[in-house]
Amino acid sequence: MTHLYARRVFLRNLVVAASAASLGLPLFGCGGGARMSALATAAKLKVVFFVVPDGLAVDSWTGGGFGDGLGLWHPTANSGDSSDFELREVSAELTAHRAKSLYLRGLMLGEGNSGHNGWNLVLRDRAAQLPSIDVILGRDPAMTGLNPTFRSLFSGPHAGIDGSPWFVSWADAKTIRTPERDPVLLHEAVFGLASRAVRAAQTRGKHIFEPALADIHELRQRLSGSQKQKLETQLDSIEQVMADMEGELPTPGECSVGNAPDTHPIASAEFRTRVQAAHERVVANALACGITRVATIQIARSAEQLNILDVTSAKNPHDCAHRYAGTQEWSGTRKWYAQRAKLFMDELARYDDPDVDGDKLIDHTLVVVTSEMADGAPEHQIDMPLLMMGGASGLLRNGDGNGRCFSIASQADRDHHTGNPVIGKRFVDMPRIWNTVAAACGVEPPYPGGVVNGIFSNVG
Repeated sequence: MTHLYARRVFLRNLVVAASAASLGLPLFGCGGGARMSALATAAKLKVVFFVVPDGLAVDSWTGGGFGDGLGLWHPTANSGDSSDFELREVSAELTAHRAKSLYLRGLMLGEGNSGHNGWNLVLRDRAAQLPSIDVILGRDPAMTGLNPTFRSLFSGPHAGIDGSPWFVSWADAKTIRTPERDPVLLHEAVFGLASRAVRAAQTRGKHIFEPALADIHELRQRLSGSQKQKLETQLDSIEQVMADMEGELPTPGECSVGNAPDTHPIASAEFRTRVQAAHERVVANALACGITRVATIQIARSAEQLNILDVTSAKNPHDCAHRYAGTQEWSGTRKWYAQRAKLFMDELARYDDPDVDGDKLIDHTLVVVTSEMADGAPEHQIDMPLLMMGGASGLLRNGDGNGRCFSIASQADRDHHTGNPVIGKRFVDMPRIWNTVAAACGVEPPYPGGVVNGIFSNVG
């Protein structure tokens, strides 16, 4: 079922456009073509980049300088491409979505040893000269949502709250994007105008389209003869269509139009989990309404300092990643990040898809989970964590119902001086993954190096 925001915007513009057309008037750029796409039945892929800080503990507690690849993230499998694998302590937090998951191994970011500077590169080319993949996808007509203002939504629940703008999304070589860190402001930016329109209409006890209809009725009073008759015929037809379709509209809560998140201090560790959850709801709602089809959620900046009280109040997550606390704090903070990704997937599963009747939003969304480094203790970027989840409109090759673990080391194009015992010294340059995602979306791959085969059914 098409959602409230998309359908009501479409219907209101339908009234104006059809009435203008009946009089031979220009459409004044009302955007009917883009908004009509909300009623299409063709699948439209949505893509979300979910970036966590300070790695996901790909190495064991005693993994050494560049790690051993035997930590808490990468599944253990019986072959390099398998549906028969065992999730580790951190990745096991995503067990609920295993069936729609593809775990990749054999990736390297940058030179493999750039430490916390990996945030400069994680979503773009190794030379840091091009926009990040979220921006590139959002700018392409193949991935445009209903509102061009939000071509690529950027949510940063706790990124940069301490004044360090280490953000992962880039508009060009030198222009870094600043995420919205307050979920209340994010909601207002995405839904504010629609929310006010709905609330005003409900308060007046009037139909949401009455302002447009009032303008048209005023125009009718100034017409006569055949022009007036033509307009009245069009109005009769449109009002009947509106009545029929309005009966099928979902309740306002389905898109959270008018339901703003609760206000909490965003820099407070006490409210961290609630602020994070609110961000994820707003992003999911925006996708469900068709407002945008591309989003990035950056959980926090690299070397983040805000305590995760669900795990410990004694050490910040960066210290925990460095193993300055105990093993429980080390694993607990990494598991907390994985849990956020799981809960976001749960949000996507709650909503109907805005484009395909009977399908859920998760069926047509690709969620990519990664970090700006592989492991926070040695601070390296080899054997990077990268997980693709979601139905992805049937394009993601994620196995036969049990998920898939896929080593892409055989397609390696980069050497690392040390490597690790599991993968060796040859890795795939990470921007090739973004090229592959772009190609799957119908967008020209933007970065040097080509694509990686075997990930999507429509690529390679």
